[in-house]
Amino acid sequence: MGLVFLENLTHANGGKKLYDGTNFRLNRGEHIALIGPNGAGKTTLLNIIAGKMLSDKGELKIHPKTKIGYLDQHQEVNLEETVDLYLKGAFSELFELEARMNKIYEDMAIEYNEDDLVKALSYQDTLNLNEFDSIDKRIGNLVTGLGIGLDKLDKKMGELSGGQRGKVILAKLLLSGDDFLLLDEPTNFLDLEQVKWLAKFLQSFEKAFIMVSHDNDFINKTCGIIYALDNLKLTRYVGNYDKYLEEAEIQKEQYDKAFASQQKEIKKLETYVAKNKARASTAKSAQSRQKQLEKIDVMQERRDLTKPKFSFSYKRPSTNVIVKAQNLIIGYDSALLHELNFELREGEKCIISGRNGIGKTTFLKTMSTEIPAFKGEVQLGNAVEYAYFKQIEDIRGITPIKYIMDRFEGITESEARAKIAQFGVKSGLMMQPMEKLSGGEQTRIRLAALSMIPCSLLVLDEPTNHIDVLAKEALLEAIESFKGTVILTTHDINFSTNWANRTLDFSDLV
Repeated sequence: MGLVFLENLTHANGGKKLYDGTNFRLNRGEHIALIGPNGAGKTTLLNIIAGKMLSDKGELKIHPKTKIGYLDQHQEVNLEETVDLYLKGAFSELFELEARMNKIYEDMAIEYNEDDLVKALSYQDTLNLNEFDSIDKRIGNLVTGLGIGLDKLDKKMGELSGGQRGKVILAKLLLSGDDFLLLDEPTNFLDLEQVKWLAKFLQSFEKAFIMVSHDNDFINKTCGIIYALDNLKLTRYVGNYDKYLEEAEIQKEQYDKAFASQQKEIKKLETYVAKNKARASTAKSAQSRQKQLEKIDVMQERRDLTKPKFSFSYKRPSTNVIVKAQNLIIGYDSALLHELNFELREGEKCIISGRNGIGKTTFLKTMSTEIPAFKGEVQLGNAVEYAYFKQIEDIRGITPIKYIMDRFEGITESEARAKIAQFGVKSGLMMQPMEKLSGGEQTRIRLAALSMIPCSLLVLDEPTNHIDVLAKEALLEAIESFKGTVILTTHDINFSTNWANRTLDFSDLV
């Protein structure tokens, strides 16, 4: 049975056309992966289905009384609310029902009323049917499975790291019991074991979902329908990601052959018309051929996506020791790890590994002097300049052009445009507010700004979040060709780390 139908969808964002007369459907129980390059319109499609955005043209039909759960890329939460209360918000209707039932029993202690008793018993039946007594256990299972930790339940949302908060938001959605879910990059911020756990959870998930993800292995494990967004159209494929690749390649070959054949036919007709329209004896047949030309629905030449070119600016330091930690302990109100003692030398490429919340981002912030060391010290070598890509950055209320120009004195608008374009962001988006761009486009712009900082140390905190396969390939090539030192954190198992010659495993320091 159908839950969602989109018919003849046409929409543009910031002057950039995303869809042109395309269709989409979601049936009960279907697990759909929505794939396509950064900026193609995947998140916009989720927003249209969720009712957060109106399309320019097209009809959206959603089955009546359908409850939609939405995990978006930039969800805001009450930072003062505890994790436990936030998660229990998924069951707010049941808690309200319990409160009404308890109120009836309190009133009955003063004055007995049989009608009220019947109502209270009805409420109790509803609570039992929805397994109200198992809520704490269900929360505990998700908190443990997603690596949040039971010890975080009493903490405020604002006390969590960005990755931990993202996992809590995902946990609440999975607890919601909605009829279908919209999942925008659910594996962001998850460690390998947590990605495996989530894949297993979604494999047996009885409800339907539409998922945006750039993790092809995760899609293979969780989705049986692929919708590919390409050339302003959505194409439905039955099967996992590997099956989609096979079928898409066949369809590309068929389209290219049909296009070449049509072009040959058009040229043949045009040549005939040009040669014969002036002669009286052949003018009539030339007119007939001209009418044939005018009736042809001309195919557009298919264009493969091109990989952007990323690069980072190197500045030679006056020392071989780039970073030195001595008896370093990181943390805020308390220590997160045991002492760190190590050196990174010129040209070394280092991966920092360890589960979410263990202190990887805290270490990077300490090293960059954004926060002080809890104890001990970490020092940068003499004349070491660094460029720091933060995992989370507030970019609201600013355009891509202004984002670049505000960071680099003297840069012209045309120079800013050229740098942003190098990182694969279309010119039509450069004057749009950053928050209206996709997560991948935002990341590309932030990496473009980073590339303009001459440095001997490149610090990258989860740079692969949101970006598509081609952008990841470009980033990987830029890291490998960078002459200086690199420190990077990533949970993306699809992003090669073979270039690294050093690993700091924080799991050994807990």
